[in-house]
Amino acid sequence: MHYKISEIKKQFKLESIGETSLTVCGVCGLSDNLTDHLAFIKERKYCEEASKSNIPAFVVTNDSIVSGKTNLIASDPEYVISKIASFFCPTQLSQTVMIASSASIDESANIEDCVTIGANVVIGQDVFIGRGSKVFPNSVIMNRCTIGENCIIYPNCTLREDTILGNECILQPGVSLGGDGFGYLTRDQSHLKIPQLGRVVLEDKVEVGANSTIDRARFSETRIGEGTKIDNLVMMAHNVTTGKDCLIVSQVGVSGSTSLGNRVTLAGQVGTVGHVSVTDDVTVLGKGGITKSINEPGTYAGMPIKPVKTWLKAVAKLYKAIK
Repeated sequence: MHYKISEIKKQFKLESIGETSLTVCGVCGLSDNLTDHLAFIKERKYCEEASKSNIPAFVVTNDSIVSGKTNLIASDPEYVISKIASFFCPTQLSQTVMIASSASIDESANIEDCVTIGANVVIGQDVFIGRGSKVFPNSVIMNRCTIGENCIIYPNCTLREDTILGNECILQPGVSLGGDGFGYLTRDQSHLKIPQLGRVVLEDKVEVGANSTIDRARFSETRIGEGTKIDNLVMMAHNVTTGKDCLIVSQVGVSGSTSLGNRVTLAGQVGTVGHVSVTDDVTVLGKGGITKSINEPGTYAGMPIKPVKTWLKAVAKLYKAIK
């Protein structure tokens, strides 16, 4: 795919300095140093390196013009380059028919127009799939699942019965939604499995990373709030709820019946005990351990977690003590 800079300028309503008739075939970072590509810088300190590079054009701010290059001017270059990058997305898996002949689809399923279903997909009874959604090969969608419009389900995903996806959700390869929560009663030195009768609900624009799992609730629902993004290898236990626009980073484990507010960020390998709540606008740094509810917005760290300034002072004193 090739685009003229003038086309990109017009599409995104950008001002420009320099030649706009040149053509680019992709986007790149400054360190990639690729010819025929478009890059971005947002700080003046990179201007000299950019001007000496092989990259012909940059998205820049008014304060970071690159001499000798074509400049597209934006208040937030990184945001704009991310939008431009969608022009250059490669094809993922070509399919000549909308529904592969090897797909197994129950006759009671309701599949709207413009839905693509890949090879060896299994779709159970009373499933609904909204317009424009794509289900890649080898995924299994069990009975009574609902999938909204323009969702993407990549290969080898499993949606257990009664799972609900809102519109524009993305499941990366190997995601498991609606598996049984880890619930047992110990009696007479043996473990009785507790039936998990609830469901998983993903609100609009949720993305779940590769090989992550979200368990069904015991009675009601496990719910992931609108716009939340979950990284690879994350485990969300039964009855967990999140608010909107949370960020859950790789290898986080959220224990059962934990409630996260809006815009909560859990960095890599954060863990929680069960039945705690985290208020809005909280960030927990990597490997933090949430052992009780967090009621004040802010940044926290450590095991058990403390406000980050307290944690930093404690760590400094510890290292000072062992010198």
